[in-house]
Amino acid sequence: MSKGKRDKKRKRKKWIRAAFISFILIYLIFRSVPALYASNLKTVLVEEGTIEDSVHFLGIVVRNERVYRADGDGEISFFKNEGERVKVGAKIAELSLKEEDSSLESELEEVNKKIESIEKVNKQKEIAKKDEIKSEKNTELVIAELQDNIINGNYDETAQLKEELYCSLGKKNNAIGENTLANQSLDNLRKKKEELTKEIQNSTVNYFSQEAGIVSFKIDGFEEIYSGKNILNYTLEDIRDKEAETKVSKNKSVVNVGDALFKIMDNYNWYLLVDVDDIKEIKSLKEGDMLSVCLDGRDEELKGRIIKIQPKNGQGLVAIRLDTHFHDYYEKRNVDVKIIKSKNEGLKVPTKAICEKDGLNGVYIKDISGIIRFRPVKILGQNEEYAIVSKGNNNNLIDIEGSDKKIKTIKVFDEILLTGGKAKEGQIID
Repeated sequence: MSKGKRDKKRKRKKWIRAAFISFILIYLIFRSVPALYASNLKTVLVEEGTIEDSVHFLGIVVRNERVYRADGDGEISFFKNEGERVKVGAKIAELSLKEEDSSLESELEEVNKKIESIEKVNKQKEIAKKDEIKSEKNTELVIAELQDNIINGNYDETAQLKEELYCSLGKKNNAIGENTLANQSLDNLRKKKEELTKEIQNSTVNYFSQEAGIVSFKIDGFEEIYSGKNILNYTLEDIRDKEAETKVSKNKSVVNVGDALFKIMDNYNWYLLVDVDDIKEIKSLKEGDMLSVCLDGRDEELKGRIIKIQPKNGQGLVAIRLDTHFHDYYEKRNVDVKIIKSKNEGLKVPTKAICEKDGLNGVYIKDISGIIRFRPVKILGQNEEYAIVSKGNNNNLIDIEGSDKKIKTIKVFDEILLTGGKAKEGQIID
């Protein structure tokens, strides 16, 4: 073989060797880039969570309540406490009406004194009558004895018997003596006393509960404007720009005619009138639905039923009936209302981690070996940040629409890749 052919052959081998080495390097780089990329993927742990779909509005509390007012000017006394539940017929307050003077009380006192005096005299007369009977018996005995002594000539005892006779006759006269005060008509005085007592009693007004319920002395002026009995008749105009100002009637000791004294409220059913400024926000709700509401920023959820939805010009009025937790809100009138349209509980997943593969919604997880796997998920509810997905059955299997076969889904503490669709199944990450 000539030298030129050997050089050509040598160059060809070098080129083949270089090409092979380049191929190997390119292959290794191609294989290592996904691994390097995967090693930098961020993951989060799956946890249980809740997502609620809620909207906030302003509302007014409506109750069935009766206000009791003063029948005149005078001093008021109360016998029940704020927030106390009372039965029908319970005495709540007493109003002592103002009088020009105290002539009635003075006259009644004078009549009582006369009655007392006459009753005392009558008692003495009863005793005197007994003395009169006794005096008559003594006189008859003395006269008989005196006659016997005269007939028998016993003149020595006659003078003494005469003295006894005089004494006996004197007692009798005293017993039948008349007293002008005693001759007054006791019946007329007693009748007068009854008349005066009634007149005085008429100047005191007692207030009894006409229904059972919660008694309150906090009056805001809307008790006779809003009523549960008319709950279906109110409109948006009836509740807008109505700010309550509560006054406490129990702080008063002197009241004028017509003043509100107290109120009694039905504590079984109460209502919310909700001012909806955008009716689209509650388009998923309808009359008859049960729902949960929270008032004035409290976490406590109250269960209620929608009894009316009245749309108007893109806005609306919603009436809700409640029957629990009345005592926590009976002092409220204007409230902030959070309506919870829906609430989903399950596994909490970042929305950016959810992607689609082969027509299924799912996420990529890193299994115990560090290999990336795709897991389908069933979304129950979501917002901009998170989605709540189904836990599946006890084996973490979920139903997929259009398939009779259950598929394995995620579970608590799985590591989910946040990059979602950028991940590839089968990749290995540390």
